[in-house]
Amino acid sequence: MKALLIRFGQFSIGTLVIALLNLILIPVTTYFLAPAEYGKTSMFLLMQTLLIYVIYLGFDQAFTREFHDSEKKYTLLKQSMLIPLQFSIFLIIIMVTSAPIISKWLFADSKYTLAIYLLAVSCFLLVFERFILLFLRMENKALSFSIYSIMIKLTVFLGTIIALLIGLPVFITVVYGMLIGQILGDILLIGIHYKLICKGELRRDAKLQKKLARFALPIVIGTILYSMLVVVDKIFLRYWVDFHELGIYVAAFKVASILMIFQLSFTNFWIPTAYEWYRESMPMIYFERVSHIVMFIGSILFLLMLLFKNWVVVLVSPAYAEAQYIFPILCLYPLMMTVSETTCLGIVFLKKSSFNIYVSLTAVSIAFTLNILLIPKYGAAGAATATGTAFIVFFFARSLFSKFLWESFSIRRHTFVIAMLYLLALYSVFLHFEWIEKSMISVVFFSILFLYRKDIKLMWQLKNRKNRKGA
Repeated sequence: MKALLIRFGQFSIGTLVIALLNLILIPVTTYFLAPAEYGKTSMFLLMQTLLIYVIYLGFDQAFTREFHDSEKKYTLLKQSMLIPLQFSIFLIIIMVTSAPIISKWLFADSKYTLAIYLLAVSCFLLVFERFILLFLRMENKALSFSIYSIMIKLTVFLGTIIALLIGLPVFITVVYGMLIGQILGDILLIGIHYKLICKGELRRDAKLQKKLARFALPIVIGTILYSMLVVVDKIFLRYWVDFHELGIYVAAFKVASILMIFQLSFTNFWIPTAYEWYRESMPMIYFERVSHIVMFIGSILFLLMLLFKNWVVVLVSPAYAEAQYIFPILCLYPLMMTVSETTCLGIVFLKKSSFNIYVSLTAVSIAFTLNILLIPKYGAAGAATATGTAFIVFFFARSLFSKFLWESFSIRRHTFVIAMLYLLALYSVFLHFEWIEKSMISVVFFSILFLYRKDIKLMWQLKNRKNRKGA
């Protein structure tokens, strides 16, 4: 247990520092940019997000699945990267030849072609970034993983700050700063790990690539569907409302992403640990305990963010004050993603990646339907409600399909807690009676303490045992 906690702490270092840098960027960018300009910046981030979800073609997930079973890990790394790199070259050609069209679609103006060219270059480098960091993570080199993740984010952060200081307070300044920072950070990462990339056989291994593709290709379909789940709200806001409303929504999303500190820290630690436990045939009770502890910690963090939501105005400029009402329901996105990592293991362990398609399709259907119904009337509030609801559906679909495939544990407590948090979040979005909301938060807080009293006792016993050993 001590080794697990140390590893979790080392993985968390990078996540915490990156989150701090993101947190600093929120007030900086919202200070310089009006909501409409911030909305245009979000369209660039949307495009970048789509590329990140699609460009790896599921081979990154196949790499992690085969890593512990492979004796030639460096060869596995190269074979896993080969097809994503070729696909990135294809995307570069498409983006360069269609730059004015893409610029018009994103920014309502065809003149920002240089941003599209830089984004195309970053696509190729992102493949190296993803697989180098994955290699470090799967080898449980937690500290190295954290250091290099921070390095890349720091170059993006500095690029953005410098661009804002010397450039005009418009969206394209932020876009150029982020892209140049990203490219420089990736070049540094590749240079430092040049020997790692050169190791292993470069010649195409048709048998291994077929094995990787068999797992990866169903994932890429599910990933494309999942990417729609992440971006559909912003696309509908862009075309059905305006850039101002989109800017408010994205600011709220940035605040909600603070909870992703917990998600990323846990996921980086949990994925390699879960695979190890599965190989060692650990009892199901271990997986169940982790799931309940994660749900407990995540729900408490959710309540704390809701309790202090008025502080959002401190993080963003007064022009974005409306974000305080809609960010709580967006917090369900990282929370549901985090907890589902502990309840979807049957899909991963049994290599049934095709079930990811059914999971994503179910959630995307809900997202599309709710966005169509709610955005025209409620704008950003409607988009936030649709997104939060869709990710709850995502959690239950992921959990139930996994239970169908593999032995599992009860998620009844999860269901009860999610229902309470969802009702609280809806109240925050549509009703603004502060004293009623605070009373509801108190009731939910003590209900959660009661539901997880045994897990709290277990964590306390583990802490005391650790203290006695250290004495």
